[in-house]
Amino acid sequence: MTRANLAIIVKSLDQFNARKARLESERDRAGKVVFPQALLGRAADAEMAALMNAEQRLYENRKAVGESKKRQLEQRVQQLRDEIAGMDAERAANFREQGMVGEELNRFRSLHERGLMEKSRLSTLERQATDIDGDIGRLMAGIAGVEAKISETRLQILQIDEQWSEEVGADLREMDARIGEYVERRVAAEDQLKRVDILAPQDGVVHQLSVHTVGGVVAPGEQIMMIVPEVDKLVVEAKVAPQDIDQIFYGQTTKLRFSAFNQKTTPEITGTVERISADVTVDQRTGTSYYLVRVASSQEQIKRLGEFSLMPGMPVEALITTGERSVLSYFLKPLLDQANRTFREA
Repeated sequence: MTRANLAIIVKSLDQFNARKARLESERDRAGKVVFPQALLGRAADAEMAALMNAEQRLYENRKAVGESKKRQLEQRVQQLRDEIAGMDAERAANFREQGMVGEELNRFRSLHERGLMEKSRLSTLERQATDIDGDIGRLMAGIAGVEAKISETRLQILQIDEQWSEEVGADLREMDARIGEYVERRVAAEDQLKRVDILAPQDGVVHQLSVHTVGGVVAPGEQIMMIVPEVDKLVVEAKVAPQDIDQIFYGQTTKLRFSAFNQKTTPEITGTVERISADVTVDQRTGTSYYLVRVASSQEQIKRLGEFSLMPGMPVEALITTGERSVLSYFLKPLLDQANRTFREA
């Protein structure tokens, strides 16, 4: 489950990073999506290539939609300009007609003042001049209205870019937050995975496996198994009586005999004391107290055994070399010990 969870998180991060690259390219108005090197380095992977291609297509589609909207508005602006051009032409014609009617109206008024023109004809011409003035005013108002529509349409074009930038910025902020969240999830999942996979310090053969459930929980300090190294130094655990422990020290030379083999044909090998237990251990079955001493022997010494194969748990006699003693000291030591106790009691 932990591996599957990590795979899902990594896949989501790939998607988020690809989407972020697309959003940054949209923000910068790039010609195409500029992917980071971390994704480009994996472009040979089919899944990553498909992800990058999908974001590139989405980029192109979104860009095409935005450009299409702006083109439609630009076309609308052009239509309004054409409409203004038509009204300008009509207004120019009305101005020319206004000039001609004005000249004729002045002549008619002069004739009317001299009694050479009927009032009805003068009134008709005055109404015509008034209509022309109204048409000119209507056209000027229409042109102003169309110009206002052009300004409004231009504003809509700008708003498309502004809205685009706002949406891209909001999406980028959201994507950064999600990437940060999933990076933390990935770190946690990788940490869990490290604790799921228990790695032995070296190769060997599993011995005395105590946990058999896949995905089971192991308590801190619990022994999971023992591993017999394939290539390692020989380690012997020897039991030393408490009264003899004062003669044992680190690096002390030890002779090892393998009682399971023929003593006549099996040579002794040499080892050294590399560990002494800090306190006595009591055998629960016999009640015997002892210090546990670990003796190690090198590969060079093990090679002296030749064809004999060593197995875990094989009995070994460890002869730890202490200081040299004379024959007389063996006889005097019990007497001296007894004398020391006698003087202390006195």
